[in-house]
Amino acid sequence: MDQKTISKQLISSVATFITTQLTNKEKRLQHKDHCAERLSAKDGASTNADDQAEVRYSDQAVLANLDWGMEALEEAIGTSNRETKLARLEYAEKLLQVCAMLDCSQTTAGVPNFYLSAWAHLNLAYLWKLRGSSQKALHHVMDMFVIDPFFSRVDFAPELWQELFLPHMGPVAAWYSQGRNKIVMEVVPDSADLSFTADLDQFLNEEFLYSMTPEQIEVVQRLEQVYGESLDENTRVFARYFMECVNFESSSPPGSRRMVAPPVMPVAEPPVMSHVMRTKNGGQQSTSRPGFSTFLRTESNLLGVREPILEEDEEEDLEPETNQKQPGPGRREVGQSAVRSSRPSPGASPRTLSCSSSSSSYSSSPSSNPALRLLRTQTRGSSVSNSSPGSPTIHSDTSFSSPRSDVDGSSQDLRRSGNERNGRMRNMSYETLNNPCFENSSANDLDDGNQSCISIPISDKLSSLRTRPPKDFVCPITGMLFNDPVTLETGQTYERKAIQEWLQTGNATCPITRQPLSANSLPKTNYVLKRLITSWKEQHPDLAHEFSYSETPKASPAPQAKENPQGSNPNSARTTKSSENRQRATRFGATATVSDSPTSVLSQAAIDTILNGLKPYISCLCTSDNLQDCESAVVAIARLWKDARGDPTIQIYLSKPTVVNGFVEVLSASLDREVLKLSIFLLSELMFVDESVARTLTNVDSDFDCLAALLKNGLSEAAVLVYQLRPSYAQLSSHDFIPSIVQLIMRKKSKESDDVELVLDPVDASIAMLEVLLTEGDESARVANAMSVISSHGIPALVKCLERAESRNSVVSILFCCMNADKSCRNLIAKRIELSPVLELFHSGADSVKAKCIDFLAELVRLNRRNSCNQILKIIRDEGAFSTMHTFLVYLQMAPMEQQPAIATLLLQLDLLVEPRKMSIYREEAVEALIEALQRKDFASSQMMALDAIVSLSGRLTSTGRSYMESWLLKMAGFDKPYNNLMKAERSMKFDNDYAETMEEEEKATSSWERRVAFVLCNHENGAIFKALAECFKSNSIEMSKSCLVAASWLTHMLSVLPDTGVRDAASKALLDEFVNTLQSGSVEEKIMATLSLKSFVTDPAALQELGKYARCIYKTLRKLKKYSPIISDVLKSLINSSFVDASELWNWSEVVELESCQNGEVLSLVHLKGRLLSSHSDGTIKLWDAGKRVPRVIQEVREHSRAVTCLYLSPGDNKLYSGSLDKTIRVWAIKPEEIHCVQVHDVKEGVYDLTASSKVACFVTQSTGVKVYNWSGGPRHVNFNKNVRSLAMSGDRLYCACSCYSIQEVDLSKLTSTPFYCGTRKLLGKQSLNSVKIQDGLLFAAGSALDGTAGKLFALSNSRGPASVAGSLSTSFDVKHITVNNDFIITASKWGVIEVWLKERVTKIASMRTNGGGNAKVSCLTTDSDGGMLYAGSSDGKIQVWALD
Repeated sequence: MDQKTISKQLISSVATFITTQLTNKEKRLQHKDHCAERLSAKDGASTNADDQAEVRYSDQAVLANLDWGMEALEEAIGTSNRETKLARLEYAEKLLQVCAMLDCSQTTAGVPNFYLSAWAHLNLAYLWKLRGSSQKALHHVMDMFVIDPFFSRVDFAPELWQELFLPHMGPVAAWYSQGRNKIVMEVVPDSADLSFTADLDQFLNEEFLYSMTPEQIEVVQRLEQVYGESLDENTRVFARYFMECVNFESSSPPGSRRMVAPPVMPVAEPPVMSHVMRTKNGGQQSTSRPGFSTFLRTESNLLGVREPILEEDEEEDLEPETNQKQPGPGRREVGQSAVRSSRPSPGASPRTLSCSSSSSSYSSSPSSNPALRLLRTQTRGSSVSNSSPGSPTIHSDTSFSSPRSDVDGSSQDLRRSGNERNGRMRNMSYETLNNPCFENSSANDLDDGNQSCISIPISDKLSSLRTRPPKDFVCPITGMLFNDPVTLETGQTYERKAIQEWLQTGNATCPITRQPLSANSLPKTNYVLKRLITSWKEQHPDLAHEFSYSETPKASPAPQAKENPQGSNPNSARTTKSSENRQRATRFGATATVSDSPTSVLSQAAIDTILNGLKPYISCLCTSDNLQDCESAVVAIARLWKDARGDPTIQIYLSKPTVVNGFVEVLSASLDREVLKLSIFLLSELMFVDESVARTLTNVDSDFDCLAALLKNGLSEAAVLVYQLRPSYAQLSSHDFIPSIVQLIMRKKSKESDDVELVLDPVDASIAMLEVLLTEGDESARVANAMSVISSHGIPALVKCLERAESRNSVVSILFCCMNADKSCRNLIAKRIELSPVLELFHSGADSVKAKCIDFLAELVRLNRRNSCNQILKIIRDEGAFSTMHTFLVYLQMAPMEQQPAIATLLLQLDLLVEPRKMSIYREEAVEALIEALQRKDFASSQMMALDAIVSLSGRLTSTGRSYMESWLLKMAGFDKPYNNLMKAERSMKFDNDYAETMEEEEKATSSWERRVAFVLCNHENGAIFKALAECFKSNSIEMSKSCLVAASWLTHMLSVLPDTGVRDAASKALLDEFVNTLQSGSVEEKIMATLSLKSFVTDPAALQELGKYARCIYKTLRKLKKYSPIISDVLKSLINSSFVDASELWNWSEVVELESCQNGEVLSLVHLKGRLLSSHSDGTIKLWDAGKRVPRVIQEVREHSRAVTCLYLSPGDNKLYSGSLDKTIRVWAIKPEEIHCVQVHDVKEGVYDLTASSKVACFVTQSTGVKVYNWSGGPRHVNFNKNVRSLAMSGDRLYCACSCYSIQEVDLSKLTSTPFYCGTRKLLGKQSLNSVKIQDGLLFAAGSALDGTAGKLFALSNSRGPASVAGSLSTSFDVKHITVNNDFIITASKWGVIEVWLKERVTKIASMRTNGGGNAKVSCLTTDSDGGMLYAGSSDGKIQVWALD
């Protein structure tokens, strides 16, 4: 075998071993606990003072590194997050390398370093396998075998050692066998009369063992010691050889023919009786390894086989041995080094030897240990026969008691079976052991847990495999092939009848594992295993017959056998014809269940008698005009046909066209139901055997019409005949069969016995025809036919028909078509269906049937009720004896491309019924399949199915099964209209009376499910799904781009709800460009969804920085979308206030128009409300403008004030307009879309210069100091604080007054008291004052004279009184006369026309502009619309200037 083949086999074997370990967490933890006990064995066995000394800190650190490294490795195995896995693997590698590089000649905390180092190398092999490097994993495994071969083959990797190294230990085993047999020959009396080929096992009994002298025992001990050391040394040799092969194969150039020479096994001479091996000091040679107590390091038996678990009664027998006197430090008992104590130590392997009850009587004697050791070895069946020098042979066998043998019987049976196996293995020679084919051999698996240390040659192994079925196919109780396998909760599989008998005898535990069984009833059949056994039986019919159950049938022999004792053979031509017609009878997929003709034939005389009896009736049928005579003839013909038992002669005679036409005429004329049934029975029987009968019936259209009429009139048997005629879809659809077929299926079968058995059940025939009607024809016809089935109330009956195995496939197809035609009927199906027949059909069906079942189940779980859907998923998951999820996973890996999204969706939903944070191979494979489908650029249909599957996984489905994810996303963005309309339509359907009551509960269940799904999809392979979605965005299909946008928007939106696992960065990198493109070219709904996705990114600084690159191209679009969704304002605000964006670059303004109102004098006040602009003028006029378009137009002009209207105020609460005038009145106006009209006039006795109001009071400014508070039901009250007020702003019951002395007064309207809110610093020269004040979003904005480069401040309002808290300052050199605030900006205007714009969030100036009035006109008022898109400025020359702010 060349290096390349050896290297491949090594890597494959090691990879398989490690994969098995990684997938079995329980086994790994048990192995870790077992090895930890080994570590404590030294302290438990030692009595030295040095061993009891305190452990050094450095030693503790080494052991801690090993423990922490293994814990980190377990965390890496258990996590599904790729970054976390890589981080934990890196951490584990650093810790494990510390132990791997220990000096093997030293100890750590009393533990040999070679043990710690080998253990660390094993875990490093696991680590590199997780990283995907099988070659590095192999190197660490080989290092483990080199460093500590003993524990590597006993504790760490015994299975791997048996596979890789044991086949090469033949010479050592042969030498050991020869040496042991020589000892036997010397001890046995008269051994000269024995042949070397004799079976010496019979001499190894108690009497023989206790007849040995101490010198002989010492020789045995030395033999065992040398044998163990040879195994260890040769394991090292071959481990190095394997490493050289792998290194040479990876480093040698292609085409190189250099070979690594394999090691040569040394063959030693066995020790002889006359030479007793002793140490230099006279003591016996110890077989224990350095650093471990003796009882830990001896071989488990003579051949190094691992022992089975102790039974409870055996442990009791061993109890007296625990009190044996331990030898002192200066001496060692005879045989102690080679003999394992029968009572295991805390550090020993849990799989200890079980000793016979007779051995306990010798436990008190110190010298009994060697004898007990050899006795246990022999009784366990581990023996090596002697070999003659002339023809050296070796045989090895083990028959240790196993859990199965404990159940089955006695040790005598074990010895008998062992002797039989010994006989089969006597011809294995040294030559065979050295043969290259021995490299592929493995331990002889005779029973569970019983493995021989010496491998069988590969030829013998293949021979044994050919003569026995696979172990997993055989019941451990009966020893026969499974017929009805059931898998218990313990994981063991038994034959149903056998385990039933076991339980009926009073047992309540598993026969093998002894674990208690909690289930009251047996699970269902393990169909996957049953299918595998069936496939194996087809390949090995002889073995299948040998190991199958041979139960005698309970039924009595067939009557035909009695009538024809000679047992003559049936007519071969008839048998062939019957087989051919059976195949033709499956036109629509149903299976005819008529039995074959009898095995015996009638005598010619009987046939002649029947023919003579038929002739008059046939003549009457064909010629008579009397209907009653013809009906009687049909009855007689049917009776004679039954007597003929399908004889070919009679069949040919009845198949003549004239006879067939006679039957049809009776069918068309008779009203007798019994006669009609017999006529159909005869025609059906004849048609089943002879195809010409069907041709005769189809030659005339009226014949088919006659049968169709009978079927529609309620004669169910006619369905069988119609089915056998194999009509086309056009023939079936032209007769409107569906209502009749549905009624036939719904009809309950009569309990009265019927002596007429048709070739096919009418219900099965009806279902087959119904399948044709629903699956053939054009789409509109299929939908119409399915709706006809639904309207005929056929769904409940069809669901019950799933119990019919013959029609199950057709029923699934029909139900699936009905769900596609009317999505709402899935609720009815879900409530009534039993899913076990569908799953049985999936397990046993072909690939096309499996695909049909998957489509049906995937459609069935698309329910609008999350709780109901979860219940169905649990039934699918738990139904059947074998794991449905595992079966689905296997099918997913083999399914065609178009089927994978459906099966992946179903598998993922089944897996998500449990905690999604735990790693699952089902989940990983399902998500990977969906991602692969998204990446298939050349298969748009596959991509669309995957996108639909991802969106439907969210669980947000309507009653028709369609996803409403788009409407829900728009609702999350604040655009509620589509969602509200959809929910209104759902409520109007009223599928359930308690729909409204359960909506809240269902929403909670849906939200929880949605988070689970999104978490799994987003975190798979560090956000790989986002990259796949980015590829779908590039499709030219509008439909696909829309579906991709919905899926991507949903997943990115869920990132803001889910815990941050680091995938947001991957999502932004993959999808940011696509969302920006959608903002520039999509519809309004698409733009809103894209903006919702961007909102998830703006919280991430890295994503926000990347988004800042697109700020200029999306800013304008976002401002236009503000009116549709409030969430867009949040994105705009984050974008504008980002430190990565220069807001001044985004700001753009353009002058729209300048409105002339010179004839009305100065424009004194402007307010904006819902697309309307109101202006007041110095001549007492108030104008209403339509500001819905860029250029406002006047729609109303009123002049009810006699003097100048100085101020206008819009109350946000009561939708009223308040106006104050120098005519000493305040007027209240009602606002309508096209006009305003005055509803109240209040005389306040003084001219009004500024005004603010609410439904309770109005506050206004006069020429006097202080402020006036006017109660609508009373007179004004004066709150005087000796300061001139320039502007007012009200918040609740508090009024804020901007005063001429650069201060702000706060007035409590409930008490009419004032307190200083803010007092600014005044200069000695000049008049500083605050000219304007506004309140918005809990902030008070005040502006006035420029003082030290600051012309305004922002104050944070609070409920408690106290000093004002300054939140910001407006840095400008211009005196501010007016200020207005919207959601994003602060806009100020100076007296001489300079307008400045500030960011509200950051209080940063971003733009400045001037009015067109020049130096003569002054800015008298300022306002913006609610969105901040338009700016209006009134001037002293009667003009209104309009700007568009972009």
